[in-house]
Amino acid sequence: MANKYDPMWEYAGVKVPLQGTEPDVDAVCPVCHVRVHLGLGARPAARVECGLCGELLEIVSEGNVLTLRKAEAQ
Repeated sequence: MANKYDPMWEYAGVKVPLQGTEPDVDAVCPVCHVRVHLGLGARPAARVECGLCGELLEIVSEGNVLTLRKAEAQ
């Protein structure tokens, strides 16, 4: 039987599932083209930062798909 918990967290007494807790909601950064995890709480017009290049991005809804674009300066 495969262990579904991260062994390091088991030593600390905290069991956190490795995956499968929520569906992936991802989009591709338009600057560096890396996949950015948005999470289930992602909403259009919200701003996020790319974890790789640090670019400030805005979430845009295109149909039923969330995409990212460079955020305009405020």
